[in-house]
Formats: sequence, C-alpha cells, structure tokens
Amino acid sequence: MQKLFKLLETKNYWFKKYLAANEAFHLVLLHEPEVALDELELFYGNRESLLKIIEDLEMKVQKEAEGPAWAGEIDSAARTRVHAYVREKDSYISRIVTLDTDIIKRMEAIRLEGLQKASHLAKGKKALAKFRSNANYNERLDKKI
Repeated sequence: MQKLFKLLETKNYWFKKYLAANEAFHLVLLHEPEVALDELELFYGNRESLLKIIEDLEMKVQKEAEGPAWAGEIDSAARTRVHAYVREKDSYISRIVTLDTDIIKRMEAIRLEGLQKASHLAKGKKALAKFRSNANYNERLDKKI
C-alpha cells in the first residue's frame, strides 16, 4: 500500500511542476509576449517531458493498484488517503486546464494583433506607392522643360 501512496504523491508532485511551468509561461505571455513567443518551443518541449513522466507514473499506479495488496477489502484510512491524492490531482488538473485556456486565448489575441499590424503595414505601403512619382512621368516632364 505504501508504494501506491508514494506513487500517487510523486505523480501529484509532477502535476504541480507542470502547473508551475504553465503559470510561469502564462506570466511571461502576459507581460513580455515577444519573449514568450521566442520560448514557445522550449515551453512545449518542457510540457511534453512532464507529460511523459506523468504518463509513466500513471502506468505504475495502475500496475500497483491491480496488485494483490489492493485485491481485497481496503480499509477506510487507505481509501481516504487515496481520495485525498485524487482530489489534489483533480485540483491541479482543473487549474492547468484554466491556464491552458487563458494561454490559448492570449496567443490568439497576439496572433490577431500581428495580422492587424501586417494589414496596416500593407495599406501604408500601398498609400506610399501612390505618392511616389513615376520615373517615366518624371522623364517626360524633363523633356518638356
């Protein structure tokens, strides 16, 4: 039983690390979006590594939970402890989902801002091109003079 408790505790530790990574990226995204976008690959790589660790721990938890120590009746203290670990994990996951949603919304807003800037730049270039004098027109004026 103690092995399962240790695995659940370790899994929650890694969920907490995952949440901390999300929170850090979210803060950078809010305050320094250019830096966050430069670090996006690193952020995704970090998340993938953490998810792989959590997935490996989940497989170990499943294997341990199917073992002989958990085959019979489980006392209420053990059940309560497992439920506490599950509630803690659910809390982390809920906060992670909320942060991921905020991150996606902010990245979409940054993308739209970039598209608007590009559109304004293109319009400015067109307007500037209209005010430039045509070389042929200038040559014809020079010949007339």
